[in-house]
Amino acid sequence: MTGRTLRPDSPTGSFDRLGAAARMLLTTDGTVTPMLEQMVVEPIITSQLSHDTRVSPTDIAAMPQSYRHDRLTARTTQLVGAHSGTVYVHARSVLVLDALPEPLRTDLMTTREPIGRLLRKHRIESFRELLTCSVPDDCPSRGGASRRYRVFVGGIAALLIEEFFSSACFTRHA
Repeated sequence: MTGRTLRPDSPTGSFDRLGAAARMLLTTDGTVTPMLEQMVVEPIITSQLSHDTRVSPTDIAAMPQSYRHDRLTARTTQLVGAHSGTVYVHARSVLVLDALPEPLRTDLMTTREPIGRLLRKHRIESFRELLTCSVPDDCPSRGGASRRYRVFVGGIAALLIEEFFSSACFTRHA
């Protein structure tokens, strides 16, 4: 699969063939779930949520060195349409458990809520640093667009999130 991976400060390049809503979805520094719900006109729920203490070396390298590796947890899930069952996003996250307030940490490990909803529920002020966006040449017809970003909580990189968008995200829904 060919395409371009762009840094957030790069010219749009292959992003030009995406609609405005799809470009905003891929480059937002806000929570993706409410934007996705508006694009696909249905509520979003999670599916196939899992946690794992094994974290890839690539993900570890993207996180602060000051945290012990045994305090990192990988969380994978799908963002799915509540009515249609359509899988819109495959998401993989690395949680720096020590950097998260205890109530948020507990909810992340025990509920099925998307991360963005939990950040809002607990009124966590955060900043998202977009690292990369990738749009393959055959996107949006075949999907495959992705983005990777860090979420800072209290000035500390607490989450590393990678999202892979299906073609259903870029199809107009009525």
